[in-house]
Amino acid sequence: MSASHAGFLPERSPLWKVFWLYGVIPSNLLWLLVAWLVDHGQLPGATLGLLVFLLGYTAWIVMAVWRAAPKATEPRYGMIARALTVAWAINTVLMVLFLGASLVRTLLSS
Repeated sequence: MSASHAGFLPERSPLWKVFWLYGVIPSNLLWLLVAWLVDHGQLPGATLGLLVFLLGYTAWIVMAVWRAAPKATEPRYGMIARALTVAWAINTVLMVLFLGASLVRTLLSS
């Protein structure tokens, strides 16, 4: 594998990049899109699909942060990143369950 592709593999990337560039920023952008779709009441099926994607993405980012954490410059940063990512994942799972149930109800009543 060439060095140019190494930056795209979370296990070879520094923790700050995995946490912020692969985790925090994309997750917030995805939630912003979900919030906009829910607020405007448009495309409940697409919103449900986005929520399913968000679950998969969240599982991937938890594993990526977990693998990158031991390479942190300070061990406490790795532990903090892991804890914050797991908390974010729990929040995401709960939000997806509640929003998803509401969207399924909307789709079934249509």
